[in-house]
Amino acid sequence: MRGWGQMGGWGGGGWLGALVGLTLLAGLLALLAVGAIWLARRTRARAATAGPAQPQPLDLARRRLASGEITVAEFEGLRERLER
Repeated sequence: MRGWGQMGGWGGGGWLGALVGLTLLAGLLALLAVGAIWLARRTRARAATAGPAQPQPLDLARRRLASGEITVAEFEGLRERLER
């Protein structure tokens, strides 16, 4: 009575069984690598599209003062209003 054997018909495959096992292992590792690359690219793309933070109003006033668009007195008035 031979039946299915110890491993339900999958055991004792010799070199063919080893080849199938290695092929399945290589496929699984390739699938994991592709998934890791996809996740890394998706994360990097999401970070790139986030964009820089919006400038704060006081920073804008400082830039305007530095470029000469407003006077020191105007800057001080803006700073006082913004710091309230």
